[in-house]
Amino acid sequence: MVEGRKLEPQDFQFVEILGRGAYGRVAKAVRKETGETFAVKIIEKAHLKKENKARQALIEKNILAKLRDHPGTVRLHHTFQDTENLYFVLEFCPNGDLLDLINNFEGHFPIELARFYTAELIEILDVLHQHGVIHRDLKPENLLLSQDFHLKLSDFGTGKEINPDPDGAELSRERRGTFVGTAEYVSPEVLLDQEVGKEADLWALGCIIYQFVNGRPPFQAMNDYLIFELIKESRVNYPDTMPYDAVDLVIKLLVLNPKGRLGAGNPGEANDMSALKNHPFIQGIDMERIFVTPIPYDNMPDKSKDSSDDELEVQLLNRENRDRGVVMTGLVKKKAGWVYKKRQLTITNQPRILYSDIDNNYKGDVPLSAEVRAELRGGKDFAIVTPSRTYFFKEIIGDPQKWVDGINKFIREHFGRH
Repeated sequence: MVEGRKLEPQDFQFVEILGRGAYGRVAKAVRKETGETFAVKIIEKAHLKKENKARQALIEKNILAKLRDHPGTVRLHHTFQDTENLYFVLEFCPNGDLLDLINNFEGHFPIELARFYTAELIEILDVLHQHGVIHRDLKPENLLLSQDFHLKLSDFGTGKEINPDPDGAELSRERRGTFVGTAEYVSPEVLLDQEVGKEADLWALGCIIYQFVNGRPPFQAMNDYLIFELIKESRVNYPDTMPYDAVDLVIKLLVLNPKGRLGAGNPGEANDMSALKNHPFIQGIDMERIFVTPIPYDNMPDKSKDSSDDELEVQLLNRENRDRGVVMTGLVKKKAGWVYKKRQLTITNQPRILYSDIDNNYKGDVPLSAEVRAELRGGKDFAIVTPSRTYFFKEIIGDPQKWVDGINKFIREHFGRH
């Protein structure tokens, strides 16, 4: 990682909440200095301490650092902390996650896309296990999609570093004391509190391949208990429409005995990783070049936008605002003469509308009165009109309508304008 100077939350403009987990959340954020977009994982220290998970956060950081140069995992760019949170600044994947993509197709993936993503996921797991890492919560939500729709494995919050045998033998195994994983993808050995190794990831792989081809996981029931009962017996229904090679591969992965799963064997054994990579379902795919091979499908559906983003939570993530009574703030471009310059536009309940540069140096105020109004000017442009001057701005990231609505509401509340 290239750390450079120590980063702070104030160096980022937080845009939207991408997801939430047990110990924090992930937010889309723009680094003010460079304009680069990242996914920032924010982990609450208090929750880590309460759950005695501080060591797990360190393990996640180590795993991300270890795998940062592999194209099949999200890249860790920076880490920093403040009194309340740990921050992991990660590669932003603009096309959402694999579960959204599966759901956007009617029923299931086209078979060529299912084959390709199966091969890509196998390659990711091979590299993961070679580096002595097991994921332990492999599922479509944790597989993100890059700009060109290649898979990127994310969320190593329950990951485990295991020392691989220098001769390439199977990963060391551990006995676990707490449940780790997600119901539909968890392996039998986890449920039975048995020793857990890389084979748990191979079980989840089988579940995901089944979902690629059929549009749903293999183990489904009314509640988690009933799902677990199906898993402990590996009781799976294979539809007649499922290709034979896909059925064969899933059967060889959803084996109750962990050591019997395809890909679990030591090098040279009949069920080693080489045997998994050469299974007929993915035959003909160049595994070594898979991350530079175009996706074999041209009409990827648009990422569905969740309109329920928590605007207040996003504002509070921009932490320098909390103690200043900030109503609304964001990174914009302000017209200065003939050019536009990046500015942080801020509305506070003092009341004020002020703007500063990206280093938080104060640059000016918009004089306020009942006659002030905001209006759209087309495209990303909006203006704040005062009796003496008009201030011109461009929204950088989102919809400028939010500024127009926010400013006009603010003026009404504080100055009584209709």
